[in-house]
Amino acid sequence: MKAKLSLGLMSGTSVDGIDAVLLHSEAKKDHVLFHEQFEYPAALRSDILSLIGSLETSLSNFTRIHYAIGDAFATAAEKTIKAALKKKILPKQKDLLLIGSHGQTVFHHPEEKRTLQIGEASLIAARTGITTVSDFRVADTAAGGEGAPLLPLYHQRLFRDEAKRGISIHNLGGISNFTYLGPKQKIFALDTGPANCLIDLFIQRISSGAKKFDENGTMARSGKLLPEVLEFLLQQDDIKKFHALPAPKSTGRELFSKSLLEKLGQKFPGKADADILRTLLQFSVRLILDNYQRLVLKKKLPLEEIVFCGGGTGNSYLLSLLQEELPTVEFRTMEDYGLSSQALEAQAFAYFALAALAGESISHPQTTGVKQAVICGKISPGENWKQL
Repeated sequence: MKAKLSLGLMSGTSVDGIDAVLLHSEAKKDHVLFHEQFEYPAALRSDILSLIGSLETSLSNFTRIHYAIGDAFATAAEKTIKAALKKKILPKQKDLLLIGSHGQTVFHHPEEKRTLQIGEASLIAARTGITTVSDFRVADTAAGGEGAPLLPLYHQRLFRDEAKRGISIHNLGGISNFTYLGPKQKIFALDTGPANCLIDLFIQRISSGAKKFDENGTMARSGKLLPEVLEFLLQQDDIKKFHALPAPKSTGRELFSKSLLEKLGQKFPGKADADILRTLLQFSVRLILDNYQRLVLKKKLPLEEIVFCGGGTGNSYLLSLLQEELPTVEFRTMEDYGLSSQALEAQAFAYFALAALAGESISHPQTTGVKQAVICGKISPGENWKQL
């Protein structure tokens, strides 16, 4: 692939907002030229969370949200392009070849090979004039995969030189997932369960929306672990079934949801908020550690290092609990490699847009369970389509 400029747009399961990354891609190396973050308008974020919480809605409401997300993504793209031009990071707008938009995941049902990311890409192409590639996950599900996680082959692109030592790239977003890279091009990937989604939902509820997350894990650190609550979570039938699955596997907010917290509250009324939060954090930690033990360490695969990314890298208490149980593994972050934890996913989708146009696959049987590697993405032509 010749050197090219593309823009990646991403919003994750935490529904925090939109990351936009301007990427310069060469044959074997990528350079992030510019990274911007945009919060969703409060009303739109509320609409998205309500839709995820209960997919029983009218077509009118669904399409309204679909177009509103597309409009928010288009605005993020326009503002990023304008800022990059002003700073002379982007020489001319016509130098930007493609936009890769992940959209917003609102539904993920891997068992039935169904996933849904919304945010109308044609709005982005129309507003910016730049051809936009979107809806990456459905090509994978159509070919028999789970549609997630999609980043592993990009992790391999970034960390191929470190793979011989045994390395894991671990994303602590709403959902926790990791890519294992080992000697002889060994690769596999999986979701482990929640990272921040349950913690965030709980802190938002008890603060009446004043707080979005437990900064640095401060409140959880002040609480005590409730073993009976932890065991209740671990023994939920659907969670036990998911946890027992081999890699690759994926999950989402459908399993680790507001309804799970409501069930927990009904079972254990009157427990201190800090204690519940501490136990929810331990739940995330337990599922993460169990997967490392079962799928990596017990199989005698080398694991010298875990590189963390995603919002959970800011939770020092979460990382300390993991490090206690993995004392011989070096913990690092994307920043230690000159990369950005927050920008990584948008960076990947900027590259994936170029890969789609070049006819390169981005999924793999060991990362999504797809029958064979497939090219992913749908193209919404912009004014520059003939040039491409």
